[in-house]
Amino acid sequence: MKAAIEELGKTHDVEYYLGEDYKNLDEKYDAYLIWGDSQERTIDFFKDKEGRKGLILTTSPTDIENLKKYDIVFCESRPVYEEARMHGIHAVHAFGTDTDFFSPDDTEKDILYFYPATFSPWKRQSAIADYGQLLYCVGTVQPDGQQELQACLDKGVHVAQGYFKAEYIRDLYRRAKNVPIPAIHGSERTIVEAMSMDLFPLVNPENKAHAIIDKFKGTELISPREFVLKNYSHRLYAEKIEKGLLHD
Repeated sequence: MKAAIEELGKTHDVEYYLGEDYKNLDEKYDAYLIWGDSQERTIDFFKDKEGRKGLILTTSPTDIENLKKYDIVFCESRPVYEEARMHGIHAVHAFGTDTDFFSPDDTEKDILYFYPATFSPWKRQSAIADYGQLLYCVGTVQPDGQQELQACLDKGVHVAQGYFKAEYIRDLYRRAKNVPIPAIHGSERTIVEAMSMDLFPLVNPENKAHAIIDKFKGTELISPREFVLKNYSHRLYAEKIEKGLLHD
């Protein structure tokens, strides 16, 4: 998303507000774009300001009435988009990754399995912990994720806990041969990052995000990276945000 917003910044004046810095905002803008789930209440601060309001929706739409406060909602996956539309939300399916940054090179492939995800029950590291030393898991540990972490440690999985620079994650992708994604929901970002690295991720078929894989299988015989460049690049993401937020 950051790459998409930077792309928009090439033709528009764009300003970032992190945390609650927006509460000091007194400038007027043509549009306001918020990142969060359907219960995100930042919109209440902007509701009386002129200019269109958009939301980058991070999860399934649960608080429908709150979503109706936005002029447009950008959904990361098609099933979430379809669900939002079913409730009468003005939604657009828009998502992508920084395809310039997440790009493959000639790094030696010395990691058989790599899974970047926060340790939590819905990410399900325990489901692939039997890969043992063949698996690298990287991520923070959520309050409810200790069992997922312990399952990996018990099986000898290579574990790195905490937040890491994007360059470190990209380098692990470059070293990986496979990216298993056993998560129950979400992980769209991991899927398109892996595919941008020209890897075909092994996604839990019960996960709504599997729709990305289904779309890929329905295309002509192209590589995962070619598929992402055609459908999920940060430039295409920026175009959809610009059209939806400023012109739709």
